[in-house]
Amino acid sequence: MPKVPTEASNLAKASPSGLNAHVLKRNQACHQCRRRKLKCDANRPCSTCVRSHRNAVNHAPNPAEVPQLECTFDEVPEEAVPTPTKMARTRMEKMESRISELESLLQQERANNTKSRSHSTATFNTSRLEGQWEALSPAEAVPEIKTSGRTVSDMAIGELENPSENMNISPTTTPARFEFKFGGVMSVTNLESSSPQISSETNSTGKTEFNGSPQSSAVNQLYWPHWPEGLPAPALLHHLVEMFFAFHPHAGLLFHAPTFMASLMLPSSHPNFPLVSILHAICAVGSMYTVAVPQPPRPDFTQIPPDELFNNRHKARMGITDSFGEKQAKLAMLTLNISSSFGERLFECLQANVVVNWFYYSHAKWSELFMSSARALRSLVPLGINMCPPFHSISKVLRTPSIIPPAQTVVEDEMRRNTFWLAYCGERLHSCGHGWASCLDDQDISQLLPVRRDQFEEGTLVPPHQRQWAHTADVLLRHCAEQTDSFILYVKASMLLSKVKTFNLRFRTRNFAGDPDMTVLPGTPDLQEENGQRIDPRATKAFQSIDKLVETFVENFPRGFNDAVVNNLVDTHLFTACVAPHIARIMLHDPHANLKRVRCSSRQRILEAARAVLQHTYSVQSTSFDLTLSDNFIAFAWHMTGRVLVRFLKSAKDENDHTAIKTFRTELEFIRIALANVGERLPLAYRYAKMLDDILLRTVGVSEELDMNMSTVAVPRVLSAPSNLYEGMTYEDGQDGLRFVDVIPPML
Repeated sequence: MPKVPTEASNLAKASPSGLNAHVLKRNQACHQCRRRKLKCDANRPCSTCVRSHRNAVNHAPNPAEVPQLECTFDEVPEEAVPTPTKMARTRMEKMESRISELESLLQQERANNTKSRSHSTATFNTSRLEGQWEALSPAEAVPEIKTSGRTVSDMAIGELENPSENMNISPTTTPARFEFKFGGVMSVTNLESSSPQISSETNSTGKTEFNGSPQSSAVNQLYWPHWPEGLPAPALLHHLVEMFFAFHPHAGLLFHAPTFMASLMLPSSHPNFPLVSILHAICAVGSMYTVAVPQPPRPDFTQIPPDELFNNRHKARMGITDSFGEKQAKLAMLTLNISSSFGERLFECLQANVVVNWFYYSHAKWSELFMSSARALRSLVPLGINMCPPFHSISKVLRTPSIIPPAQTVVEDEMRRNTFWLAYCGERLHSCGHGWASCLDDQDISQLLPVRRDQFEEGTLVPPHQRQWAHTADVLLRHCAEQTDSFILYVKASMLLSKVKTFNLRFRTRNFAGDPDMTVLPGTPDLQEENGQRIDPRATKAFQSIDKLVETFVENFPRGFNDAVVNNLVDTHLFTACVAPHIARIMLHDPHANLKRVRCSSRQRILEAARAVLQHTYSVQSTSFDLTLSDNFIAFAWHMTGRVLVRFLKSAKDENDHTAIKTFRTELEFIRIALANVGERLPLAYRYAKMLDDILLRTVGVSEELDMNMSTVAVPRVLSAPSNLYEGMTYEDGQDGLRFVDVIPPML
């Protein structure tokens, strides 16, 4: 029979712990289960007794004789339940006071943030950058990205925190910034309607002020104890990385953006965290696209020649300190050298080197660029990235073709190939401005051309038989429809420029050695050149072959890629690929053009090439595209075009042809304005604008004749006579017209 409730049990049921009245104590069983040695589930009554009683009821012969449920147990005295009056009131009071204090601090912080946002209409709140662009302290902001492709499908990137909430970055400032979909025409051009400008508070002098508290550095170091020394705060670092991927045309090709951003979310001590030298280099380049860090001052051309090779000696003399970008570039090279000396993460060191090259090129740091790009290209050889199986050496050597392990994924393999081509193109494009030998011969390159950008981002495997090799004879003339995009054409245009420069560089040596391709064809009249050599390079088989290659490349440009503007969007790689062949034509024919002879073929070729560059620039400028986001080579192309127009302007002035003078003035002024506009942000273009003005002043005489009442943008004026930048260059105004001897000065 069940235990008769006692007063103690009734009190227990009425107590706040009355729920325990229906549950036996631990290790307690009812009398029936203990007698029968059965398991008891500690319920009152237990399930065993309930089941036995139900079975007895179902099998009872007479309903009147139904037995009653028997589940008796020992009475255990109930423990006293603590009441709130017995709790430590002191502890509760301390907790309540702490909560009140935290709530007041939170309200105060919200009030300060509201006041700061009302004071500035910035799309980027620089106060969240802790006020110190040079700080080494970390912060909490992490960007949100969406991945695509099978190689990163297992990464939980979609759960990452949105930096637009942490750093007050307006998503409208950089559309598709968090999508990281940089494919085809939509690579950077979908951002053209919004320039990479981020406002911040300025003082009366126009300088950016950063109003962060010094205490934040110490506090953040407690959260990120292993943060690399020299890197900016994580909030600023993430912002600069975003700017880099959003606005630099090559960023999404050198790195697989989703994979890189995922690795950036890891702790700094994690082995897959990006190499520190890469982050330094990205910070240097990314600083060009934001006002979150101070920009370097413009050079004073009254003190520094615009083509100065060694800028540091002038900076030391004038007491100019390094800018944020320059400091980060130096730190990148320093950490890169340390990692390379230990043989650690060598491929990532190469990537960092390539990014630093972009910074040097855009800032016209010629000596640093030449040495850094040479290092990058020479590093390609031991890494085995300049070639692809089966085109390895047949010699028996101790070393393997590559000192780094093979790629593990398709994305990694194609990223290595893209890195090679970006290093190659960067060196070939900037070397068009000097007469020095290249750092890697084209004959030592046996690599596949890159895959399309969408295939790289998705990790699509494209077998070699569906692609082109760089060393095939028809690589520049045959374009596979399935394997052609703007970047592939960009690579081919760089290869074409390399062939033209190599011809100009080696012509005299090979002619002296008696190379049949470099000797004058029979029946060609001899021409006396300035160097006293009785030979016209245009009469050689090699010149005619390279000239035909350039013309055929332009004529066979793939259909649908003839214009860099598609649906009012600009593809920066295609823009460069369309302009580069015409610059190759100028480089090939300009030394031989005789402007006094109307029938001179070289004269017509360089004028057609210059106006073709103008036509492509007209097309791009008709859109809302920001020309400062173009490839650095575009500034050099405009400079070369301007020099051709200066020659024709001088010739028209000598012939007193007013119609031609007006035409050339208008075209030349357009080039000068384009260089001046881009020079507002790009130091390279700013120097080219000054150099073109110096040539103009020295050749035509008075630059003020070219005002033409065009545009509202002020063009840099020539305030003094040209400096010694053209030492070693002479001008001859004889029967051949105005001639440029050694037409391209070093490192322009």
